Amino acid sequence: MSQQFEKCAIYVRQSRVNDSSYSSCEAQLRICMDTAASFAWRVVDHFQDSGQSSETLARPEMQRLMACVELKQFEHLVVYSIDRLTRRLTDFARLMELFDGSGVKLTVVTDPQFGESAASRFTSNIVAAASEFQQDLTRERMAESRAALKAKGMRVAGRIPFGYSYDRVFSRLMAVPEEAELVEDFFDLASKGKTPAEIADLANKRDGGRSDWNARRLLQILSNPVYAGYLPNDSENAETLQKGNHEAIVTPERFEQVRQQLVARRKRAPTKRTPKPESFPLRGLLYCAKCDRAMTPNTSSFGIKHYRWYQCRSHAGGRPPCAGVSVRANDMEEFVAAQIASSSEYPKLAVRFSDEWQAMTLPQRAALLNECVDRIDYNHDTSDLGINLNVEKLS
Repeated sequence: MSQQFEKCAIYVRQSRVNDSSYSSCEAQLRICMDTAASFAWRVVDHFQDSGQSSETLARPEMQRLMACVELKQFEHLVVYSIDRLTRRLTDFARLMELFDGSGVKLTVVTDPQFGESAASRFTSNIVAAASEFQQDLTRERMAESRAALKAKGMRVAGRIPFGYSYDRVFSRLMAVPEEAELVEDFFDLASKGKTPAEIADLANKRDGGRSDWNARRLLQILSNPVYAGYLPNDSENAETLQKGNHEAIVTPERFEQVRQQLVARRKRAPTKRTPKPESFPLRGLLYCAKCDRAMTPNTSSFGIKHYRWYQCRSHAGGRPPCAGVSVRANDMEEFVAAQIASSSEYPKLAVRFSDEWQAMTLPQRAALLNECVDRIDYNHDTSDLGINLNVEKLS
């Protein structure tokens, strides 16, 4: 008889990407792999966020990890330290609630006793709170430093705009003559009514096709107050602009004239967007048999891959959702189609939900299901389906 191993996953993260051939993520992964092996767990997946901050959970691999946890694809998660997951106490609490609800046990290499006692969990909460406090304190100090620099008209940070170079001795921007002349031409053409796209086309033709100007890049230049001698500012109110200590390439009057034209062009009535096609055929039809509430469609993306699933997430009636009730969307949709196709009461549906079904797009499948089905009840514990067909339409 083959031995059954418990499944586990590993999450690693580093804030900055360096040129070293051996990164922090690789070191964390190696240590976590050794830890999983010591427990005789089978590693089924690993998640690596390189160059990602702990400020938010909106990281590509973190989002994929959370989706896999909700789908219960493993029983254990191994991390090197708590701050690899997050440094924010609220996000830490959210993750622990997600892990507990899906039955995933967290193992921390630097804290082997994590989760085994109330004292351990309390200590972890203190560490997370201290990390969040340190981040907030650093953020406040950086804001004070930026405010002091802006008060002196000095450049704070950011990418050096086209047309300038940075003088480190005097800590200010210096105009590059050739590039500054081109910027002046851009503003001159814009003041005469040329659109950013038309100006980009003229710039590329003048350069013999060696440049790659486009409308987006031109719009960034024409709306940047730095070229008029001001500090960067996202506000559209000219009165809020602050004078910088660098040389202006265009006059404030020319910049304001172009800015007004851009604002007027942007405030035109937008065209109506076409609605997105339905990508969840069972939306509004699939119900959780435990709580009798509709299951919610969910998606997540990782690179070019997209994941779809249905989950009991409704808080209707003041009740919490059913923990762990989720299913892959494609698996459920194919299962429903197979069940309907095998119905002996309506044999004509066999063709529509077998051969024709395989050739249909997701919106076409949604239209067919809404035409034939009233409701589908899904029992997660037994994997049973209860399908109520629309008898009036079928007859």
